[in-house]
Amino acid sequence: MRFRSAMRRAVLTLGLATLAGCSALSSIDSASKPLNTYELSPLPAVSGSVRRGRASIEVAMPTTTGALSSDRIVIKPTPREIQTLPDARWVDDAAAHVQLLLVRSLANSGRFSLVTSAGVGPTPDYVLMSDLQAFQAEVSGDEVNVVIQSTLTLLRDSDGAILASRSFSSAVPVADTSAARIVEAFDMAMTAQLTEMVDWLASTRGL
Repeated sequence: MRFRSAMRRAVLTLGLATLAGCSALSSIDSASKPLNTYELSPLPAVSGSVRRGRASIEVAMPTTTGALSSDRIVIKPTPREIQTLPDARWVDDAAAHVQLLLVRSLANSGRFSLVTSAGVGPTPDYVLMSDLQAFQAEVSGDEVNVVIQSTLTLLRDSDGAILASRSFSSAVPVADTSAARIVEAFDMAMTAQLTEMVDWLASTRGL
């Protein structure tokens, strides 16, 4: 009986090891498949004359949660569940992608003398901090909406004083659950939010 029990344990262990090996090979095979890569659009350069301000702004890397600090496109089927689109990814980590969109949109507005990302260029007059709180597609019943929520805080670089802070939120319904349609809704939501951000920052007193 002891011999049979030992054999059963050995066979079971071997079987589990084989399954683990198959799982690992499956993961490697899956990882080797290229994912469709998507990027969102910054606001276009403004045509015509715009009153250019004298302020230089440095856009810091947004803070965010672990789920949003990767390049995967996040889906929330319930408020507490996080999944990702299986065959799609952003061109960069979500936070880095949003930072670049902010830099380019602010620069394209023509309202500031210089806009850079953190650590690039001369010492700025102001630093723009941001907290990315939501950057996902959310499922509610039969509806799917892309939701983007963030908070911007403007600091004076010389003394770190907070000059202004505001939260932004945008939501766009998704026509269907294909990756292309979800990304299209992300682009619309991001465009709406970037427009609000640029207008708010340009109207902030002192800039």
